[in-house]
Amino acid sequence: MQSKDNKYNKKNIIKHVSKLQGQLDAVKRELEKDSPDCDKASSTLYAASRSFASVRALFVKCFLTKEFLKNSCDEKKLDNLLTLIKG
Repeated sequence: MQSKDNKYNKKNIIKHVSKLQGQLDAVKRELEKDSPDCDKASSTLYAASRSFASVRALFVKCFLTKEFLKNSCDEKKLDNLLTLIKG
């Protein structure tokens, strides 16, 4: 049985992945043009890299909570761990 929090996290991760896909598709479309706007493509690619970092952090938090912390979770310690993982 999936908890309400896990269901929310899963939906949130999927939403972020969809956003990332859209950004990458936009970069691809721009680069496929005869005369691509490299500034636009690079700006969108930068946004996509930040989106990827965000979705990665959400996934790691969800994974750690689901697989290792099970029912109890000290949010402050989890946030500190995630900060450490991010570098």
